[in-house]
Amino acid sequence: MTEQKLIEKLTHLGLGAYFEQLKPHLRNAIHLEISAQQESDIPIGVSKIGGLPDLPDTLTWPSETRTKAKRQFFFFGKKVSSVEVRPLSFIAQINFAEIKGLDTDDLLPSRGIAYFFYCSDQDSWGYDPAQKDKFRVLFYDGDSSNLKRINFPPDLPDFGKYKPCRVEASQATSLPSLELIHNIFKAERDFQFYEHFEGHAFINKVLGHADVIQNEMELECELVSNGLYCGDSSGYNSPLAKTLEPNAKNWRLLLQIDSNDEAEMMWGDSGRLYFWIKTEDLKARRFDRMWMILQCN
Repeated sequence: MTEQKLIEKLTHLGLGAYFEQLKPHLRNAIHLEISAQQESDIPIGVSKIGGLPDLPDTLTWPSETRTKAKRQFFFFGKKVSSVEVRPLSFIAQINFAEIKGLDTDDLLPSRGIAYFFYCSDQDSWGYDPAQKDKFRVLFYDGDSSNLKRINFPPDLPDFGKYKPCRVEASQATSLPSLELIHNIFKAERDFQFYEHFEGHAFINKVLGHADVIQNEMELECELVSNGLYCGDSSGYNSPLAKTLEPNAKNWRLLLQIDSNDEAEMMWGDSGRLYFWIKTEDLKARRFDRMWMILQCN
């Protein structure tokens, strides 16, 4: 939804007077509408969700390291651990040259491709710093003629393979969180206006506000990426958390991937993947410093 359409919608709902209060909190976003297609119909190097990635020789398919415990002998045998290396699932590739013209805040690189990966078992929700190898963003800004469509690794399970979808990008105005909306629209009747917008839509996008399912994530990204466990209250109650808390404002949504029927993606119970990065790292193309969180109903 563009800013003009937002104004028209608010006016139609009798809430036009609130726009000036809402405007400072709006963010530009790039919505990604997807359509299922055959791999052969998707050109090499374009933005896509699911399917196979188009990688150069300089990048390899990323993997995670899993430690498995098992008994060496039946019943009372001693437990031993084995290490298993498993490839991550390919989620999406975003060609920045295709969408840079929609980036009104000038945050994205003007060229290059970012490749997004996540663990096939979906056993990382983003609150444990020990699981940082369960998601990855790779970046390539070299010659596009070096790109090749890479087949799935043989040891990637079928449930970690997703259907290829072509992407059509468009500019949109992104609304802030429900909590902030509630603070602006004090009356309960007015607060319900959010239901007329993006509340229940399937939304894939670059930048903008995250469409949260559970809670805000910026502080969690800051704490976990600095080694604090946030699966319970311990990380939030740590003395270090108070020091890190002001840095939460530096985190920006890089990519949001919804549960998509077209790509046969289901994150938990109709959830979403949120790839986050600090603004300075995005501008410096330090995609290895990102963090990812899964939320679902």
